[in-house]
Amino acid sequence: MYLTQWLLSDALWMNTLVQIAGCTILGIGIVMEVKCGSVTMPGEGITIAIHKVTGLDFPKAKIRVDTSLVILAVILCFLLLGSWQWQIVGVGTLFAMVYVGMVVRFANKHLGWFDRILADKPGFRRYVYGLARYIKHQ
Repeated sequence: MYLTQWLLSDALWMNTLVQIAGCTILGIGIVMEVKCGSVTMPGEGITIAIHKVTGLDFPKAKIRVDTSLVILAVILCFLLLGSWQWQIVGVGTLFAMVYVGMVVRFANKHLGWFDRILADKPGFRRYVYGLARYIKHQ
């Protein structure tokens, strides 16, 4: 807690910096997760499904899905709580619904080295499957 205590600040510039850094790391992680084919988050799963069914670019589908989820959250705030709850759907959420998709678009173009690592499928698969078997037998 001591090492990250400086992140807990009321300063707007610090909160903005942390939000941008967090959304950037999240976007890069999403690209790597999708490229590996190991999607574990429902938000990315539905985005991939929309991408494959409609042919819409993944980053555009990501922005649309995130925007739809935020709109749904705001509607549910009004229906269930009577007003927009800024502590639930705040400025950071509104920023992230667009910025993460933009980072996904940018990172997808610049992670060619990751594609080359994944292209070595025989050895990579053998390693992953061997590791999975080892973990299963433990």
